[in-house]
Amino acid sequence: MSRKLHKKKSAAIGFKMPYLSLVEHPEAREAFEAFGYKVIRLSRDNLLDQYISFKLAQINNAWRSDRGSMKITHFAAEPADVAEAFQKWTEWDSRLAQIVETLPNLHVTYEELVDGSGVFRSLEFLNLRKVPLHSPFRRQRSGSQSDILENYAELKDHFARTQWARFFVG
Repeated sequence: MSRKLHKKKSAAIGFKMPYLSLVEHPEAREAFEAFGYKVIRLSRDNLLDQYISFKLAQINNAWRSDRGSMKITHFAAEPADVAEAFQKWTEWDSRLAQIVETLPNLHVTYEELVDGSGVFRSLEFLNLRKVPLHSPFRRQRSGSQSDILENYAELKDHFARTQWARFFVG
């Protein structure tokens, strides 16, 4: 198919989709296949860090580092809410992986982007030169898990004998 959804001429053109878009609209997968798109599926390895970032963004209504700031920097979390988020995100990621499994796809974690290895893997996957990339965005969260979560010890104890224990890194 020679038609594309864009008119730009470039070695690569991309866009970011909200995480649930393909889960909620799996029929879009057919368009990705027809256009020969490649998918880079981004997830977070540490779901507690994801939960903290999500809640801070929600509490502060600051979803991007270039729009808004974190005035509230710590909070208490209910164990049931944390468990529900972990379960939901794990299920969504699994469903998304299944939806894109027959498309050219690469799974990269946020942690790999931060350490740089995910950037170079992504460039290689897209057949682009390995060059340093810079983002205008900065990490919004500062402080450790235990600095931000007022009831960190309680949560760590609650999840100690679960599949989620590995996310509590201090």
